[in-house]
Amino acid sequence: MNHTHFLIIGAGPYSIATAAYAKHLGVETLVVGKPLDLWKTNMPRGMFLRSGPDWHLDARDVHTFEAFVKLRGLAPAQTKPVPLDTFLDYASWFMGQTNVTTHNAYVTRLEKANGAYVAALDDGSQIHADKVLLGLGFAFFKHSSRELVEKLPQGSYAHTCDTVDFEFYRGKRVLLIGGRQSAFEWAALLNENGAEEIHLTHRHATPQFIEPDWSWVQPMARRTLEHHAWWRNLTPAQQEKIRHDFWAAGRLILEPWLDARVHQPNIHIHEKTNLVGANARADKTVDVLLDDGSQFNVHRIILATGYKPNMQNVAFLDRATILDPLATREGFPALDTGFQTNLPNLYITGLAATQDFGPFFGFTVACPVAAKIIGQAVAAA
Repeated sequence: MNHTHFLIIGAGPYSIATAAYAKHLGVETLVVGKPLDLWKTNMPRGMFLRSGPDWHLDARDVHTFEAFVKLRGLAPAQTKPVPLDTFLDYASWFMGQTNVTTHNAYVTRLEKANGAYVAALDDGSQIHADKVLLGLGFAFFKHSSRELVEKLPQGSYAHTCDTVDFEFYRGKRVLLIGGRQSAFEWAALLNENGAEEIHLTHRHATPQFIEPDWSWVQPMARRTLEHHAWWRNLTPAQQEKIRHDFWAAGRLILEPWLDARVHQPNIHIHEKTNLVGANARADKTVDVLLDDGSQFNVHRIILATGYKPNMQNVAFLDRATILDPLATREGFPALDTGFQTNLPNLYITGLAATQDFGPFFGFTVACPVAAKIIGQAVAAA
């Protein structure tokens, strides 16, 4: 059985950022996972990030995205907005600069034993670790309401996270349920890859296509470095105000570069509507009815319904030694000010940490902050 002091499960942005800083502090660190695998396999080519140019992975503020752009000689037009492939190139460069490597396997089981942790991997190996960080990302937390799913014929739908091969939709009619950035970007990409007709339905008014202001987000995320508990010490009303402001930029506004791409003759936007019925035909297409009386037939339904952490969905966690004793609130793990769970030496970062640290930690902007806090906690203990 292999042994490491600090095992990081997952190789997404938060994991890579933390591994780099922990290694800088001299912590023996092993990352298990395929680098940026979710980003490579569950996000479509042609996608753009909503990141600001000052968002990056380095807790030391050395190997930043801006440094990468300067080194590569990229013009502003090439990074505003940031193409997915450019971010992937940056992450690969960052790993090389910080000497972060990964064991390219997946954890199939993590259990607690004798005060430490044992991870079983899909390559047949086992790793014994003193401390563990779960960099869970988004894949475990795909969200769609039961009320909605119960209206849909079995096999007729998929989440955006599982819908990235747009060639499959060439010549097909598609319904997208959702009204935020992903719904509209998927609609644009579907159309540009030859879909015949696209419908979007959402319960609210269609957001405006205007430039969002992200300038205030990084300073607020970095407040956590100065006072780890500042977010949890706010009143519920104060937290809700910041959440609203953050989501107003991220969800109540659509990027202006989508405007012309979605206002096309074959893209139909049904704002302020709800799905009433969806009935499968013998040919496996689906007749759709909305509550404004709109009716149309589609080949496939895509749920752009976002993500919501629920630790019970993390299938590789051993129930007896981890899941059952793990303290949670509304599905989120209960974390201390160092991102540690109630189980000693088990840390969780990224989207699952947003309840205790604020909505910024669901985005790359807070990667350096979480990396520094967790790295210092692991190095000190």
